[in-house]
Amino acid sequence: MGKFRRIEAGSYYSYLSEGCRLCRRGAKLVLFITGLCPNKCFYCPISGEKRGKDVIYANEREVKSIDDVKAEAELMDALGVAITGGEPLVKLERVLDFMERFKDLHIHLYTSIPAKKSVLEKLAKSGLDEIRFHPVELRDVKAFDEPVRIAKKLGLEVGIEIPALRFSEEIAEFVNKHDIFLNLNELEFSSTNYEELIKRGYEPNEHYGAKGSDEIAKKFAEVVDKFHYCTAKFKDRAQMRRRFIRMAMNHPEFYQITRDGTLICGFIEGDKEKIEKAKMLLRSKGQDFVEVEGGIETSVEFVERWSETLKAEGLKVSIIERYPTSKRIVVEVLPL
Repeated sequence: MGKFRRIEAGSYYSYLSEGCRLCRRGAKLVLFITGLCPNKCFYCPISGEKRGKDVIYANEREVKSIDDVKAEAELMDALGVAITGGEPLVKLERVLDFMERFKDLHIHLYTSIPAKKSVLEKLAKSGLDEIRFHPVELRDVKAFDEPVRIAKKLGLEVGIEIPALRFSEEIAEFVNKHDIFLNLNELEFSSTNYEELIKRGYEPNEHYGAKGSDEIAKKFAEVVDKFHYCTAKFKDRAQMRRRFIRMAMNHPEFYQITRDGTLICGFIEGDKEKIEKAKMLLRSKGQDFVEVEGGIETSVEFVERWSETLKAEGLKVSIIERYPTSKRIVVEVLPL
């Protein structure tokens, strides 16, 4: 294991593609292009709200227009876009349209389809930088032989990305032969694949990864030249936390940012008329605030100082901790 660099939460690599480097920094926007897919992989972790449905998400934000994607990219200061699904290439024109709009960012795409030359040429022309092929259930990797050759000739960075289902000598030989990278993800349990994984003898660990994934990774690491193992814990504790911090830093200064990238602020709730009175008080004191669904967010110091005045007007006042995402999920509430 001497050639490997270890990173957080059990992940390690001998090679990191640019897409992975940006993900590690929390700088990659995940663009879920569609939940439609021709495959029925038993290990697919996609949630029920997305699987089999033609929906689009930018990170956790449901996309109704290009403006939603732009807003998410701006919120996190995105340096790149990861296009995923479902199977993105079943909506090729949609993929091409989004890539044209974000050409200035690094773009990588996941697909289980051995794309034809004409498709790969369109993707490269529209701004694709990196493509990761996924042989379904780790079978028939040779079907990607020609697509890999073509993609490399077009100047794309190319890799194979798979979950740690089992060790495959065929895949190891394939990536070495083509001098491409192999990204191995710890096999993850989710609410949608749990029963299927249990049925096949996989067992979850304390981080919802599958026991045995680390051992499979070691076997690949011993023989693959360009290798990266990414754990479920790393995605949760490092990658997502860094994305949250990037998002949190783009909020007004009155928000307090925690080590995990969550936001702490004062929250004022009430009906429309009472909220207007709160806004008058905020403005009179020169205090910044943000109007959100259900109320107003402002500084902790302000609500602590003026809580009695606000409550006397019939308003509810609290200190909250929430995620910096578009869904604004609250994780803790302290009433005042």
